[in-house]
Amino acid sequence: MMKNQRCIKAAALMVCTAMLSSLCGCHEYLYEPKDEKPKISFSWWGSDELNSCTLTGLSKFTENTGVTVIPQYEEFSGFKSKMDTQVYSDNEPDVMQLNYDWLYQYTSDGEKFSDLSQLNEINLSTYPAGSLDCGTIDGELMAVPYGMNALSFLYNKTLYDSYGLKLPSKWDDLFEHAKIMRRDMVYPLAMTDKHFWLSSCAYLEQTTGKAVFGEDGQLALTNEDIQIMLKFTMELLDKKVCPPPLEYDRREFSMLRYAGVTSLASESGYFEDAANEMNMDLTTGPYPTTTYYRRYGWYVKPTGLYAIKKGSKHNHEAAELINFLINSSEMATSLGMSKGVPVSTAAEESLEARGMLQGIEFEAHRQLMNEPRMMTMNPYMESDELVEIYTDAVNSIYYDEASITQAASKVYDKISDMKF
Repeated sequence: MMKNQRCIKAAALMVCTAMLSSLCGCHEYLYEPKDEKPKISFSWWGSDELNSCTLTGLSKFTENTGVTVIPQYEEFSGFKSKMDTQVYSDNEPDVMQLNYDWLYQYTSDGEKFSDLSQLNEINLSTYPAGSLDCGTIDGELMAVPYGMNALSFLYNKTLYDSYGLKLPSKWDDLFEHAKIMRRDMVYPLAMTDKHFWLSSCAYLEQTTGKAVFGEDGQLALTNEDIQIMLKFTMELLDKKVCPPPLEYDRREFSMLRYAGVTSLASESGYFEDAANEMNMDLTTGPYPTTTYYRRYGWYVKPTGLYAIKKGSKHNHEAAELINFLINSSEMATSLGMSKGVPVSTAAEESLEARGMLQGIEFEAHRQLMNEPRMMTMNPYMESDELVEIYTDAVNSIYYDEASITQAASKVYDKISDMKF
């Protein structure tokens, strides 16, 4: 009897609730607690290993904050096309990983990304002086780098020692070393086509004091400048300091045909592995300069940057995520050096405390971060189009298809109308 009465009362309560719902225009099953955390989207690219490490770190972020992250990731190939579609249709994720030049391509006046310096959730005090310049546009911090990169000069010290030679610090040293090593068909240094371009830029700035990119961010090269660059590159080739760009093969390093190589700091692990297999000592060398240089000529750039979509409905949660990505020990230890050495001192200290900072990549990172003469690279200095134009000119001279004067004029004509 008591059981039936309870059932009747429960049924009456349900009827009353339904009637009230109908009268007030409410809808059933739409109750959401006020303290429910939002979901934010985050896009990046990487290998399977890096993606797995990133997802592990993100699970810790959700555990710590209650904020769910919707991951959007894939390999680098094709990623830019997808980003273009998202950005130009205003459908980009809340937080995104960007390449250096993409930042400037997507926004020229800050219309696409939030000013991260205005978000208190991000601790920027962990960044060394000047390291945020690469993400600053018109005085607003549009993105923060997660690592810094530069061209590094790596040498097989064991091989150099066998010749009784010190590591080169000047371009003239390399020319002298070539005189000795060429008898064994060994090159003191080997470079990719992009690195020939960057080295010729450095040489021009060192000898003339003129920046390749002007203060307006545009190329400032004259025909005479290009001739200086091409003459220098041809001297490196003719005097056997370096093999020509078309003949570069990094596997030759393991065959002791290259006593030194250029590599981005973040990609130097390949040569460390090769040196270890040969039981030889790999080390970083100084950035080469002329004896009396008027400008240092070497530049640092971000390995990549994090940005927040302007107008995101979850700005503060997105800022929490960026702070976690760059500063937290959980993300740092999950990633290790898979995305390069972190620039944040908090993240770096976390790795150092766990003995996770070692090897040639870390050595190269320390070198570029501790070099006060390094300047921030123009985001378009490594433009594929510029590299291709310069490399075509070098090859045309090397294979006797054009003179330096003819090749320089052709380069100048091609770059004169380029706008960045």
